[in-house]
Amino acid sequence: MNISTNVFKRCEIVLHSTKEYENPFMDVDIDAVFTHESGRKITLPGFWNGKNEWKVRFSADRPGTWSYTVTCTDQENPSLYDNGIIEALPCHPQTKLEKHGYVRLDPQKRYMVYEDGTPFFYLGDTHWMMPDYERLHECNYPGCTCGNQFKHTADDRIRKGFNVYQTYFSAARTATTRGGTPSWWKKAYTLIDPEAFNQTMDIMIEYLAQNGITTALGFGTHYATIHSFHQDPKPLLAFARYCVARYACYPLIWITAQEITNLKENAFTLWKQVGQLVGELDGYHRPNGAHMHVHPITDPRSAELNRQPWHQWWTVQGGHGGYDQLRPRSFYQGYYENTENKPFIETECQYEDIHCSGFCGHDAPRMGAWQAVQCGSAGFTYGVTGLWAMGWNQKDDQNLIDYSPEPWFVGLDKPGSEQVCYMKKFYEYVGWSQLTPSFGHELGIFEMRKYVSISHKEQDIFIYYFFSKDPETGTLRGLKKNTRYQARWFDPINGKFIDLPAITTETGETDIPPRPSLRDWVLLLNTADLGDYETEIYPEYIQPIPAADAILGEEIKIAALKASSEEEAHPAENLTDSNPQTYWRGFAPLTSQTITADLGSVQEVGYLHIECNMPAMRFIEFRIYGSVDGEHYEMLAERLGRCVAVGGKFPRFFDPIKGNYRYIRLFINSTNEAPQLELSKFAVYKKGE
Repeated sequence: MNISTNVFKRCEIVLHSTKEYENPFMDVDIDAVFTHESGRKITLPGFWNGKNEWKVRFSADRPGTWSYTVTCTDQENPSLYDNGIIEALPCHPQTKLEKHGYVRLDPQKRYMVYEDGTPFFYLGDTHWMMPDYERLHECNYPGCTCGNQFKHTADDRIRKGFNVYQTYFSAARTATTRGGTPSWWKKAYTLIDPEAFNQTMDIMIEYLAQNGITTALGFGTHYATIHSFHQDPKPLLAFARYCVARYACYPLIWITAQEITNLKENAFTLWKQVGQLVGELDGYHRPNGAHMHVHPITDPRSAELNRQPWHQWWTVQGGHGGYDQLRPRSFYQGYYENTENKPFIETECQYEDIHCSGFCGHDAPRMGAWQAVQCGSAGFTYGVTGLWAMGWNQKDDQNLIDYSPEPWFVGLDKPGSEQVCYMKKFYEYVGWSQLTPSFGHELGIFEMRKYVSISHKEQDIFIYYFFSKDPETGTLRGLKKNTRYQARWFDPINGKFIDLPAITTETGETDIPPRPSLRDWVLLLNTADLGDYETEIYPEYIQPIPAADAILGEEIKIAALKASSEEEAHPAENLTDSNPQTYWRGFAPLTSQTITADLGSVQEVGYLHIECNMPAMRFIEFRIYGSVDGEHYEMLAERLGRCVAVGGKFPRFFDPIKGNYRYIRLFINSTNEAPQLELSKFAVYKKGE
């Protein structure tokens, strides 16, 4: 067979067996060897695709002529033997993967690279339930008409800047899943169902690949999968072989199993066999690791993984629990300083609004991301309620209510997904692959050292991440003497800089410039010009304005009002019904919420008026955003503190906002306090004369 294709495009060798097998999944295997004209060899397994059809999938990683030979474990079946030529033509790059090549490991680096050596900043999105639950023929995102939940989700992440989808097969699942998606088995753990792969995962991975997204793929979850397989290695190893055969030619990273170290010894042993098999079968040698439980490198299980010849990178899990349970620098230091020189990536940390070991809230995932990367993580994987567990709606009993109470479409729009992409853009701007973390005191003495993490490029670039909620004092150290440093604050919430006066010291030390506000900020000092980047003057904290002092103009009629979630008895429409006895309340307790007003056209705005239906002394944190097009929002104001009732009334605010916008969005951060936040009024006014 002669085949013509393009570099990095999938092609298939299709064979039809003239011989019948009782169990074609377990009874016979095929393998192929591809040889480039330069001598490079790639060996790959093939797979049974139903009825009498077998396939081998291949993607050329360089142009030129490839010869191939297919062999079969059944030597008496010549129909499953083949040889031929593949002509691989240069591609016309549409994505970074096509421009630079698929992701690989460089043994000399502490990070992943593209095939041409370009550094790869791993920014993943957690889709643990994607193969089983993300629907291809239905979508219930409010107002969406695409009819494809998976594509709607993927397009959102592609647009924002993610480059990895992190997921795994529920290999033990034997029943039809939500939405009618078939299971992976015709007969539990003995006979695979190829059509289930054709109808779901093949479509998903191909779409991701076409759009420049790498899939981080595993084959099950900790002890649950092993228990379902009755600790029998043969079917699980066969399943792993099958998945390698179908997907190794795609842009892929292997994570073996979710929380592999949270296991009894016999289960751990079986997963090690899976990792070893994948390493042997994958002729492309994609990065091969194993998603871990919350274990430091000193844990015996971590040490055992480190000894495995197939284990090439650390998929660290920092765990959940909120701001006060972020992993300390020492947790990551152990992995960064591991003598094996393996890259580590924080792949599960502080899912947004998750209820696990405490409540995470909104800010914790952003802080966890910056803390990890500052400490040497070669990227980060974001996760959010609803989406990782793929709850379909508010009544879905699969929402994993104790952990992820909201539906997927609420999680999709939470602001953390934008904020981690701002982080990725920042690190690419400063040349993150050349940074070194600082774990000691040589670069600064701080009053609250626990809430500061530092990275630097020699003495030319210094990055300080401050995330204490209290004022920070201290001294920056290690700067070049008598050298001018450009100084800027970077806002990790909106992805913009604030310019500061340049810093020059005779001693190489200087005081910390005052933070713009009492939350997390990034201080960047650099000697050389890094090029253009967006700058802005950050708005001062907005204090409550008594009604008598607010100079209001005309109230702007709201054309449409949408909340991220609502209780049936307390919908968003109550915010504009002029009845102070009715109110809005979000569906999930404690989690962050958004309320977005469409003014119908671009209007000059002056004030946002909100009224609370809640006790007088309550902590509240919210941010106000404006947008012209409904896609790109900029922050107009933020509030952090206790709200106080005046004159016996529930608290109300007249927050000054200025500019020309069509959409006004109120983001209400989670408070972790009861009762759940309730609002009775939402109104937008022009500024009065």
